[in-house]
Amino acid sequence: MTRSRNYQVLAAAKAVARALGHDPADANLLAVELAAEGRIDWENSELLLLALERLADLVGPAGAGEILGVPPGEFRELAARPDFPPALYDLASGRLWSRKDVTAWRRD
Repeated sequence: MTRSRNYQVLAAAKAVARALGHDPADANLLAVELAAEGRIDWENSELLLLALERLADLVGPAGAGEILGVPPGEFRELAARPDFPPALYDLASGRLWSRKDVTAWRRD
């Protein structure tokens, strides 16, 4: 990873960590994890979404589908149901749900 990209990943992770009330050390660990996973070529918006998911225990459609054990098409149908937990965030890059809410809904 280039020095510039390292800085971008770390800056994005720190901004998200601070916004969520996390210690800056959490952001450093997250940036190292993202780099180790080969996420360096992702767009900044994708990196921020991933940082939000990890730091706030949120899940996007793919993660929620995994929790529920369903493919993406079936998850979209479930998410449209009136009894499905509402998304906590509706971002340009996708919706985010609380992992706890999705897991609780699965148990019901």
